[in-house]
Amino acid sequence: MKTNLMYLAAALLFAACAPKAGNTTKVVGQFGDDAPEVVEISLGDVLDTTVIVENGRFEVKIPKNLTTFAVFQPGFSPVTFLSDGSTITIDPEAGTAVSSNKKGPQSRYAEYNDWMEQFMTDYRAKMAVLGEDEDAAEAYYEETIKTFNDYQKQAVKANPDNLIGLMAVSQIMSDEPGEMLALIDGLSDELKAIPEVGKLRASYECQAQTAEGSKFVDFTVVQDPENPETSTVKFSDYIGKGKYVLVDFWASWCGPCKAEMPNLINVYNTYHGDNFDMLSVAVWDKVEDTVEAAPGLGIVWNQIINAQEIPTDLYGIDGIPHIILFGPDGTILKRNLRGEKISEAVREALGL
Repeated sequence: MKTNLMYLAAALLFAACAPKAGNTTKVVGQFGDDAPEVVEISLGDVLDTTVIVENGRFEVKIPKNLTTFAVFQPGFSPVTFLSDGSTITIDPEAGTAVSSNKKGPQSRYAEYNDWMEQFMTDYRAKMAVLGEDEDAAEAYYEETIKTFNDYQKQAVKANPDNLIGLMAVSQIMSDEPGEMLALIDGLSDELKAIPEVGKLRASYECQAQTAEGSKFVDFTVVQDPENPETSTVKFSDYIGKGKYVLVDFWASWCGPCKAEMPNLINVYNTYHGDNFDMLSVAVWDKVEDTVEAAPGLGIVWNQIINAQEIPTDLYGIDGIPHIILFGPDGTILKRNLRGEKISEAVREALGL
């Protein structure tokens, strides 16, 4: 247990480093009967301080910062909030942070979290009701994804200078890289300086460069580092050789990847021939796990293993399975195919 003298020293240290008025957030709160002697408040790399609790109450000023979450740690469940320059009232028992500015970033952050929680509750309940009705479930999924994406896009536009905008733009499930790049470019310079935003932008830039209608981007993989001369392959060994090629980017640990295998097997058995072939590219996976899993899953077509992040970085793939249909000359015809759309795309391309 720290001594009272140490508490005093911590308080004096924070007082000496206190930010100037007008650019601060006042954080206050009240414990019940079982109050700790101190609480911790952190703000990324900007601040990490100990605050003394007197008569169950605490009060402190911290820097305003909209690009780093503040965390109140009372010794049990932490409370995360945006230091938005208002007065933030923490309820340690309820785990809430309420801003005096009802339209400010912290209030909008609370509303955003409430919407996300309610959305997921409603989605799970509806999917449970639909049960095994796959057609109805797929239709509901498409409907809710549009609702979800529309909400996130509005949240980005309403919060270009704070972390809500970053959270929302990273949640959007979109195949439109141009629109996503425009949303990212609309963020403040402070948010765009965050490394995660740079990575997200780079991913969508790659998606734009490998969008439907673009020529394929080649890459090289050393499948067995101990035998590079005999195990090195290029994507162009399989793509742009005069056949339509369906490529499945997958991993042995990926449940949704395994769930797509029956669809892929059906497509291969139905259409494989002089005009059509398939290729599996194992990414983000251990070589031994890929080799062990592939036969059991029914993969009898061509494979590239040990590709890791090489193709996913080039094609802006942030989730698997990611299935792409390439034309005979290597043109990308369809991206992100799933379910029945796989067979439909192949059948249409072959003119059947």
